Amino acid sequence: MGKVKQKINKEVSTALVSVRKWTKRLLGIGILFGSIYLIGTFHPNNYILHKYEKQYELKYLEKLKELDLREPSFEYNNNMQFVRAVHKCIDYINFTTPSANRVPYEMVTAQAVLESAWGQSRFAVKGHNLFGIRVFDTTKPHMLPEGMEKWPGWGVRVFATKCDSVKEYIRLMNEHPAYERFRELRLKQLSLYGKMDPIELVKTLDKFSTTPDYPERVIKIIHKIRKLEEDM
Repeated sequence: MGKVKQKINKEVSTALVSVRKWTKRLLGIGILFGSIYLIGTFHPNNYILHKYEKQYELKYLEKLKELDLREPSFEYNNNMQFVRAVHKCIDYINFTTPSANRVPYEMVTAQAVLESAWGQSRFAVKGHNLFGIRVFDTTKPHMLPEGMEKWPGWGVRVFATKCDSVKEYIRLMNEHPAYERFRELRLKQLSLYGKMDPIELVKTLDKFSTTPDYPERVIKIIHKIRKLEEDM
């Protein structure tokens, strides 16, 4: 009987050890899945969040388009009024532009200032073109540089309004192959910091103009506009 009892006790002990092991495993699995659930609840996957935010934003923008918002007038009599007029255009365009496709206010404005001489250039006044945007098709509305009579292979595009030229500039920044570096850096900045750095983004504009120091000129104007706004 003693040997039988010892054998039974041994089997019971083995069974208890096995039960303890499985209990720990099941408890561990429970904690793991519980943690995953809690993390998913209180710290949702960023990719999923971004996906739903983007879907919501697109639906929101579609609703805004249905409102038939009116383009603002573009009126100015001095440099600061020109800056404000450009800002109004950007606001209007941003209403229907996804946040990931927007271009910083200071970058747009500084380029408009440089390319149009604060809205006083011939192309800005007569052609509503604030950025010297070119066209390569003679059938499209255009202007030639002063003193040039023959078609040189390009013309300066004529727009219906100055805000239309701002809209086309933003489209080019988002779609033209020459500005791929701009788009890559913008995406990186938005992903890492949630905002854009206009000074750093301007440094990607080496292909916007044949002028070697073009980015530096735009940056100088950004600082000039900032100073103007401080003095207001």
